[in-house]
Amino acid sequence: MKTLQTALLLLLPVVLNAGEQRLPEALTTRLTAAIREHCPDAAIEADDSGFTARHGTMMFTLHGRSKTGEVHPQTYQAEGPNFRGFLLRISRQEGPYEGAAVVPQTLREPYFPTFIDAPATADGSGHYWVRFSFGGRLDDKTKNAILDAIPKTVFQPGPPSSGEEPVHPNTDPTSGAIGASR
Repeated sequence: MKTLQTALLLLLPVVLNAGEQRLPEALTTRLTAAIREHCPDAAIEADDSGFTARHGTMMFTLHGRSKTGEVHPQTYQAEGPNFRGFLLRISRQEGPYEGAAVVPQTLREPYFPTFIDAPATADGSGHYWVRFSFGGRLDDKTKNAILDAIPKTVFQPGPPSSGEEPVHPNTDPTSGAIGASR
């Protein structure tokens, strides 16, 4: 029984990272240079599971949330940035992004915002899963340097316009959404 448990523990990282691949060297070099220029004492790791850079992080006790916004009573521990820190994680995944989250977007989590994106790789065979959490008082130059260095989603232009008015996803006149008229 003990041998089976040991084998499962050894194989678990392989199974969990099955869809991940090492990031291109040029991307790792660009990210490292941008971070080192503005934050020379940041901890940077690049391996088969991806790229991680952290500075000024700590453990937080958080409550999980469902897609509907329900807050779960159970808590969990997660690493995140302090008010002047950051945590950047980038991994390469096979295939196109098929997640539920609309990307790119900035999630407003209880203690710190997290920018997420899933841009396609240059050859289109996969995508990069980007999570950049940062403290509210992180130096703007550092934050902008990291945001400039990470891969980004490139939006393709849509079909030529037929001359009609654009259709907005929310046209309820009681809505305060962009595109709604009052």
